[in-house]
Amino acid sequence: MNRLIILSGVPGSGKSYFSSVLKSEKSEGVYIISSDQLRYELLGNQRDLSQDDKIWKRFYELAKEYSAIKDATVVLDSTNAKKIYRLDNIKPYRKLYDEIDVVVFQLDKETVLKQNRERENPIPENALLKLIDEFELPDEEEKEFFDHIDVIKSHRIKQIIKHYL
Repeated sequence: MNRLIILSGVPGSGKSYFSSVLKSEKSEGVYIISSDQLRYELLGNQRDLSQDDKIWKRFYELAKEYSAIKDATVVLDSTNAKKIYRLDNIKPYRKLYDEIDVVVFQLDKETVLKQNRERENPIPENALLKLIDEFELPDEEEKEFFDHIDVIKSHRIKQIIKHYL
């Protein structure tokens, strides 16, 4: 069975940490597709947004390529803060994956701001506050489409990860 996991949360909410813990716990068959990592690999700077069309094209190409791997767990590590990114961009992958899940990171604003300041490449606080305000929780259509939606409201990431091992 192959599985696609879409991470949804603002920068500093724990998405990349979740990915790294999942990879370390289930080392074989986990493929992490990170928009930040792709920016770094293709443009030399993970904060360079100048060629986002190129980044997103590769992001979704990799999701398609990895779907052919038997028993793969593919993690889309990006903000995915709105329904259009979580659902509309993912619908074509329904026939490629046996299971498609969303993990939503809904930490309180102060925790996110603190964790962002501790990041190697923090997001400017005014931009982060805008992302926090614009963040959309999954709606009824998403609840119907996805196989599982897990919401992380605290640092209990390891408890949620057990579901994906």
